[in-house]
Amino acid sequence: MGKDEVLPLECITELLKVEQVIGESVAQTSVIREITLPGRIRKITEVDATLRDIKSKVIENKVIIEGVIHKQIFFVDDDTGQLKEHTVPDEKFVHFVDVPGAFPSANVQVHARIEFVGHDFLFERRHDNQIISHFRQTVVVEIFAKVTESIQLDVVIDVKGIDPKLVTRELLKVESVVGENASQVSIIRDVVFPRPARKIKNIDATIEDIVSTVIENKVVVEGVLHKQIFFVGDRDVVYEVSVDERFSHFVDVPGAFPGANVQVYPRVEFVDIVIDPYDRTRGRQTAIVDIFVKVTETVQVDVVTDIKDVKVKKELLKVAQVVGEGVRQHSIAANLTAPFPARKIAGRPLTKFENVTPRVIENKVIVEGELVKQIFFVREGEVPDVREFEVRERFTVFIDIPGAKPGHVAQVSTRVEFVDFEIDPYDRRRIRQTTIIEVFVKVTEFVQLEVVIECPVKPVPVLRVYIVQPSDTLFKISKRFSVTVSEILKVNPDIKDPNLIFPGQKILIPSPPKG
Repeated sequence: MGKDEVLPLECITELLKVEQVIGESVAQTSVIREITLPGRIRKITEVDATLRDIKSKVIENKVIIEGVIHKQIFFVDDDTGQLKEHTVPDEKFVHFVDVPGAFPSANVQVHARIEFVGHDFLFERRHDNQIISHFRQTVVVEIFAKVTESIQLDVVIDVKGIDPKLVTRELLKVESVVGENASQVSIIRDVVFPRPARKIKNIDATIEDIVSTVIENKVVVEGVLHKQIFFVGDRDVVYEVSVDERFSHFVDVPGAFPGANVQVYPRVEFVDIVIDPYDRTRGRQTAIVDIFVKVTETVQVDVVTDIKDVKVKKELLKVAQVVGEGVRQHSIAANLTAPFPARKIAGRPLTKFENVTPRVIENKVIVEGELVKQIFFVREGEVPDVREFEVRERFTVFIDIPGAKPGHVAQVSTRVEFVDFEIDPYDRRRIRQTTIIEVFVKVTEFVQLEVVIECPVKPVPVLRVYIVQPSDTLFKISKRFSVTVSEILKVNPDIKDPNLIFPGQKILIPSPPKG
């Protein structure tokens, strides 16, 4: 059998829509600034630093990442011994990450986290009869960038008319892209302040408790918009109030179906509060949340990688192959000590995860990290004002992922499912806290594989595998692929009733041969 011989082969193909990996890289950048704090500073006790407004742009062989560092600094005033808070003006940063092969219009995924925050005292000076303390601040940010290209590729999954022993196959398990879309939701609510507000100083807004459900051609996204509102009251004193607002929104994704995988990326685009001039304990809030969703389907397909002694056309496929995924709940119990006796807990705490690091070992993933909670409580006493304190709790979770090996890549998502507090009635500074977190892990392996996309054939039909989607009929499918219903039925003898097909069913579609 000569390599150039034209054989009566019948190639069966399947359309894959995948993210082809171009490259990925990790970089660090240091943001060094001089900052000022009011008064003499005994010590800085805590820095609550977050990254916001992360934007990325792909250029030739590089990814440009821009973002904002937002910081709340908690310090002890040297003159009064009081714990105070100061919000530093937001700091912008720009950094380049080298990704060879990247090009404009490629897709990019960026994950950034703060690795370190430090402050070195410089000097004090007097300004307008007030002491100002100067510090040199260093923030180290780690940035991971992964550049991909969305491709649609007809791959050969079976060959008829030849000895099966001459056909080489390999199992490929990948995320096939169903569709993606973005939508905005406006959240307009009335806000009640605990005391008259003169002006809004700052609003820290985050999206929490995201839950997504895929239905036919849509994704339902539910979540909580959590806001810490810092406002100026009488005598220029700054107060804080926390507000949680639930929201629900639909994002249209044609082709989406129940059971598909979904990734949700929400971000707060805009938030503002206008104080009512006639009742300064009330305000009108407007928030705009941008929600981006990507729907995928995990498909396993035996692809043909070679046909012995037959000249075929191949294409290099570079994808993240799914090894496995798993989820686990983990309980964190701790005895906390509040700075003052607590009458009651004032609403839900503000929670976030920091320094979450996965480590892949044989058949398992170890996830370590810190759960950071800002706990608000009503202090006992004649003036029952609201105070807060912060706690950090380390956790380690093991998740079984059969087939996982060192060197594989683990993607981790975490969320707080439940938080409960119990104040000790005999010592109201002591608080027993129980938190349940959920940790989800997906393990992938970078695979480069040459797959067969064309083989020499005589002018006989080439068959393509098509997965029936919700609302499909044979008539609609025939129009989409420019064939007749009769031609579809001819190559699908298992279809007894042309009016009865099911979502998820695989059917063969005849089409003209390629070359």
